[in-house]
Amino acid sequence: MKVIQYFLVFIYVLLLHVSYADFISPNFAYLGYTMGSLDFVSFALSLLMIFTPLLVAKVAVTEPSGIFFWIIYVIVYIPVLLIPNYLYGVVPLANWITNFMLLGCLFLLYSVASWRMLSIPVLRVRATFAKWLYIGMTSALFLYILSVSGVHLKPPVDSEDIYAARLGFRENTSPIMGYGMQWLAKALNPVLVIYGLLEKKIFFVLLGFFMQYLLFTTNGLKSTLMSTALLILVFVALRMKGKYFSLLFVGGISMMLLISIGYDYMTSTFELTSLLSRRMIFTPGLLMNYYVDFFSQHEQMRLSYSFLSGIFENPYGITPPFIIGETYFNRPDMAANANLFADGFANFGYIGIGVYTFVAAIILWVYNSLAKGAYKAFGMLLIVMPVWSLTDTSLTTVFLTHGLLLAIIIMYILRGIGGKGFGDKSAKH
Repeated sequence: MKVIQYFLVFIYVLLLHVSYADFISPNFAYLGYTMGSLDFVSFALSLLMIFTPLLVAKVAVTEPSGIFFWIIYVIVYIPVLLIPNYLYGVVPLANWITNFMLLGCLFLLYSVASWRMLSIPVLRVRATFAKWLYIGMTSALFLYILSVSGVHLKPPVDSEDIYAARLGFRENTSPIMGYGMQWLAKALNPVLVIYGLLEKKIFFVLLGFFMQYLLFTTNGLKSTLMSTALLILVFVALRMKGKYFSLLFVGGISMMLLISIGYDYMTSTFELTSLLSRRMIFTPGLLMNYYVDFFSQHEQMRLSYSFLSGIFENPYGITPPFIIGETYFNRPDMAANANLFADGFANFGYIGIGVYTFVAAIILWVYNSLAKGAYKAFGMLLIVMPVWSLTDTSLTTVFLTHGLLLAIIIMYILRGIGGKGFGDKSAKH
């Protein structure tokens, strides 16, 4: 199976290369997706580093932290290593340092699955109380958002509609609106989908998808709409207790890449490749490159725009995403949000990458310790959306706003309920 794992990662990298060379760079070079002549040595070394984590990564996934590892490896690590080859040919020293730093971070994150579980005391909770707490919280947030933004059944289909929806959402944003939207999209609505998948109740899957669709018509974020497909992909990859997770996960994403490439070839367009390969995969790699380029030459932020503002003065007056948006895209209004590693570098350099990774590992350790026993399958799916957010959002934001803390609380409550969990009737979970 290890040979198949290596082969599928190779296919994934090959499809990414075709996407970039044939569709992304020719159509989006003006946004920084340029492509020069590849340097054989640099590219070969990059490929070697791409395959290095597979020396320790098993085919199976048995803990939620394993899902974290594979999402970060596929969506962040691999494109971060590929992008400098396309931009520069000969990869600069700063990028090699970053690459080796990220490699060490991946090893640490992968090791969390082998850490001894914490013994966390739980409070007993009645299932009826938890159910009505969920229904009340979800309904209240959803009704509040719809009361502010209105009900829009027609989806934003083209770029103008999508950006108009996003602008309208920003203009109506309040603290409750901002937190509520993300909690619903990243945790509360997926609970319905996950429950439906595990209990084989299609009604709840469709209900969760419909609620995500309504949010999409309000905020215009395609990730909200695509979240159900991602959950289904991970659900399928977790069949047989995750025995073949890495094969099914990498193979599933590769299949989607292949379909997008084939469709764009046949229609002489680049829409699907732009959505999947560029927006969801290569953009985190490109932005990581920009963050390292800028903050290795300019003063780092030291969280002066956040909870350390009382200690450090913000040297720029704005947050890192807007600095990158203005510097590299000439758009002061653009928030070029990047992944947890880029945010760590923006604040404290390479030390920041290491510290942020260590904090993420501790959070995963706690989550692994909660997501065990009867609700393990549920917990492994519940963490998917917050982890996906880390591919283009800072760790602190994901923890507080994008549902990671909420997922931990949900798992803590489920541990207090006890019982047989979800999906016990399925022999495959």
